[in-house]
Amino acid sequence: MNSPFTSGHATLVEEKATTTYRGEEFDYTRRYYRCDDTGIAFTDDETDAWGLEQIYSQYREKYGIPAPAEIKAIREQYGLSATTMSKILGIGDNQYGLYENGEMPTKNIGRMIATIKNADVFRMYVDMAKNQLKGKEYEKIVKILEAWSCRLSFLVDNENYASDWWFVMAPINSEYKEDTVSRWNRVPKQQSFIMA
Repeated sequence: MNSPFTSGHATLVEEKATTTYRGEEFDYTRRYYRCDDTGIAFTDDETDAWGLEQIYSQYREKYGIPAPAEIKAIREQYGLSATTMSKILGIGDNQYGLYENGEMPTKNIGRMIATIKNADVFRMYVDMAKNQLKGKEYEKIVKILEAWSCRLSFLVDNENYASDWWFVMAPINSEYKEDTVSRWNRVPKQQSFIMA
């Protein structure tokens, strides 16, 4: 890196640092450059983002706030736009998209977003937002959610027991298109019982 002060060489420095974010202190590794000629320290966008990401990651982990990629994945699992998600959750029209792009939600909104990974929880938000959704938008979303889960009972003859299970269909996306394994996740809803 060349120094913006002398056009001479600048050395990358890493050091432990502490900063305050949203009223709390966080330790992180700070990066900056020091001009070899003048000794003046400076940063660029990359070193600033590197430090900020460490702080954000600690804050997200501490409070259970999903990362931007996870926030986007939650929306994509339902096949909805960021604007529609904002409407359903009752946040600003563009807010969900901003969270997907790295803006840090409040603790409460971050936790709310984390809970809507569960389709049943998301359905409650959809029902509460019914009057804010336009035209047939509500019915479309309900159909998406209904396609997400179905209840199946089965009897396994060779084991001689019956069980009640919930099967949840995984979202169809590029991650699953090449998957040759079943697209169903088996989650026990209740205990199995032995048949007489």
